[in-house]
Amino acid sequence: MADTTRGYWCISCVTPSKALYKRTDGSFIKLLECSTCGQIVDRYVECEKSIIFMDMMLQEITAYRHILYNAENFTPQFYMKLAVSLVLSEGYVRWSNFAQNLSAGNGIKNNEVYLYIMCILTTIEIGIFGIIIVLYSWIKLSYRTWSHIYNSVLLGQCGRLANIAAIIWYQGSSIIFQGLMLAFIFISSIQSTRVALHIGRTESVLLVTAAFITSLCSSFVLHPLLINRYEEYIL
Repeated sequence: MADTTRGYWCISCVTPSKALYKRTDGSFIKLLECSTCGQIVDRYVECEKSIIFMDMMLQEITAYRHILYNAENFTPQFYMKLAVSLVLSEGYVRWSNFAQNLSAGNGIKNNEVYLYIMCILTTIEIGIFGIIIVLYSWIKLSYRTWSHIYNSVLLGQCGRLANIAAIIWYQGSSIIFQGLMLAFIFISSIQSTRVALHIGRTESVLLVTAAFITSLCSSFVLHPLLINRYEEYIL
């Protein structure tokens, strides 16, 4: 039987469950039904990660619930790697766009220090977004399971990884693509926040909107400050 020392949740009605499945003869398992709604507690137990991620991309809230609460193969190391991947991919794209918008005589601005600056800006932006979610959960909801909030913030930002594909298939900056990516991140963050904080759609939309605007504005303000400070240092 699944590990009963930890808590599980029904992905349909969010009812606590002691286990997700039980083992029968041999290596076969039987998925358990929720005592409240009668549905399978977690149908994703037998699914590959690719299917789970596909449903998550389609904004199935049950997929988010599985990943955040029931998945045993999404370890803390996975979220650490995801965080590093998000920062590096977004930082690289911003660095690339920054360099392309400069004249040929400003080659010095293509050095790797600007990549580090863009990665720092990305880290600050995502960090401020997460801090606002954490503060709201702590003040309004008295919810202190930080790991779930941290994981949900990263899952909501997964759309930034599409930047890598954009670089491969399209050499340039596309306002339309950037707009679609931000919209996808916004919707994903709403879903992941709903799951992490157990709040309704309207409350999640308002919270994510406030966090989104604050984080984007902070990045917009800090961008010229960091660039100018570095350029004053090297001149």
